[in-house]
Amino acid sequence: MACVFRFASNCRQKVKGLPIHTLRATCRQLKVLKPSKTSTVRIPLQQSEYEKAELFLFKMAQTESYIDELKVLTRNKDRRMNEWLKIEKSSPLYRLTPLINENGLIRMEGRAENAEFLSFDLRFPVILPHDHRIMRLIVQHYHERSGHGYRQAVKNELKQQFHIPHIDAIVRKVSSSCVWCKVHRCRPEVPRMAPLPVQRLTPNLRPFSYAGVDYLGPFDVTVGRRSEKRWIALFTCLVTRAVHLEVACGLTTQSCLMAIHRFIGRRGWPREFLSDNGTNFQGASKELARAVQAIGADCADELTNARTKWTFNPPLAPHMGGVWERLVRSVKEALTALDDGRKLTDEILQTAIVEAEDMINSRPLTYVSEQSNEAEALTPNHFLRGSSPNQPCVHLPPPHPAVALRDAFQRSQQLASLMWERWIKEYVPSLSQRTKWFDESRVLKVGDLVYIVEGNNRKCWVRGVIEEIIPSSDGRIRQAWVRTNSGRYKRATVKLAVMEIGNSTLDVTSG
Repeated sequence: MACVFRFASNCRQKVKGLPIHTLRATCRQLKVLKPSKTSTVRIPLQQSEYEKAELFLFKMAQTESYIDELKVLTRNKDRRMNEWLKIEKSSPLYRLTPLINENGLIRMEGRAENAEFLSFDLRFPVILPHDHRIMRLIVQHYHERSGHGYRQAVKNELKQQFHIPHIDAIVRKVSSSCVWCKVHRCRPEVPRMAPLPVQRLTPNLRPFSYAGVDYLGPFDVTVGRRSEKRWIALFTCLVTRAVHLEVACGLTTQSCLMAIHRFIGRRGWPREFLSDNGTNFQGASKELARAVQAIGADCADELTNARTKWTFNPPLAPHMGGVWERLVRSVKEALTALDDGRKLTDEILQTAIVEAEDMINSRPLTYVSEQSNEAEALTPNHFLRGSSPNQPCVHLPPPHPAVALRDAFQRSQQLASLMWERWIKEYVPSLSQRTKWFDESRVLKVGDLVYIVEGNNRKCWVRGVIEEIIPSSDGRIRQAWVRTNSGRYKRATVKLAVMEIGNSTLDVTSG
């Protein structure tokens, strides 16, 4: 009968309890075992033959799983009530009060036997083992008939005709093994949260040595009688979390370059720029690389110790730029608080972003103590100005010029060291704990079939094959190159949904 089950595993049409192909194959096998002598012409199968095939499969499943109980019930059928044999208490059918009907099926004798308005199958459901291959086919049939829907709907349909021990386990197992569900309902798996990059944990550097770049806007600005759009270029220091805001008149490469040069003129050349994969930033990176290469050796030594590097995050991965994405939200909230309802002009917008910049750089990075005699909380302004904006200026009598010069330098170095010591002791420990993505996920492999997730509409997702994986510093795979019909793309793992269809076929030949 193994051929019956292999053939039945490809079924798509359904009838009452079993797939139609399963019953049809069983009917054919039964006819082969009992050939007809009247005619060799193929006659369409009748309903009675389907019922016999279904009964045969149910009895086979019960015989293979409940052979001892079946012997006891068969003997009790021909004995008087005071001579009944008892089912062992260790049997899974002991508490089900089973009985055997005239067809030889084991059914559960429920307490609703007098409810004649209910169907016979509902009053006396057929008992089937949950770990039998026939049961898997039945559950798969109901799972497909319900449109691969909710498990509760499948269980409700099964309970109308069968009593299945551990029904939750078999329904969950079959639905999780369904190939259609794995292909059409796969979701991206997020790897465990990565350790912080070295750019965020390098102390004793000038602020904005590692700078993240992002844009926000647009903002409508009144120029004469017309309205124009402005954007804000946000630069954030990855170490001190300070921000610097510049107004950009457009989303072009030249406008981005001018905003970057204004930032560099005030904050100095950074060691590395980090940004999203925007076209304007890509162009700026190329122009900036040419500008740095064109600078002479003397100017390069004066401006920076190494060439400025520009690092891009993979496309469609804003979580990798959470350092500046969160500050984009803070800038928007600050600008909303500063909005007085008047129309914006370039002068008003410039004043507003400077005030918003000061508000954000005054936020505490460490714990704010309620005790007035303790040190104030560390803020980005401590690294930019040496003190918070609320700290009053203390005027002391001027010392001798030579002493003042020496003491002022030593004092500044001491204050800087104290601030970085507090940054290491108070701020860095607060970054150590992971807030999400604690578990390990499935590791992407070369050759995996994946969906490239773009939006919430699955119809827009594109199928592709993993061509190359990019290991992170901790060895986990968080980026990969994917080949599709339209080209080769670099995507983050959170945007790749793996279709696990290699070993997901339902095994119907094992019990």
